[in-house]
Amino acid sequence: MAKSLLKKAKKAAKSVKKEVKSTASSVKSNVGNVRAHIEKYSDERRECATIWRVIQHNPKYTTDKEILDLIKLKNYSTLLGEVS
Repeated sequence: MAKSLLKKAKKAAKSVKKEVKSTASSVKSNVGNVRAHIEKYSDERRECATIWRVIQHNPKYTTDKEILDLIKLKNYSTLLGEVS
């Protein structure tokens, strides 16, 4: 019985690793396209909406680096992790 539980645990761990790898690859696709990512989720998420309003109405934020600096300034670590 212990062997079958061990096999099930190993199998579950492998499937979790696959999910993590697929999620990581989808996050990497957003790199370099920060503005599009923020615009896409601006209707669904508060921090994206806040950043989108700022970059949309302020011509100062034209490059990805400036937008990333703004996200760091606002301390939106989840959003920063998605786009960087």
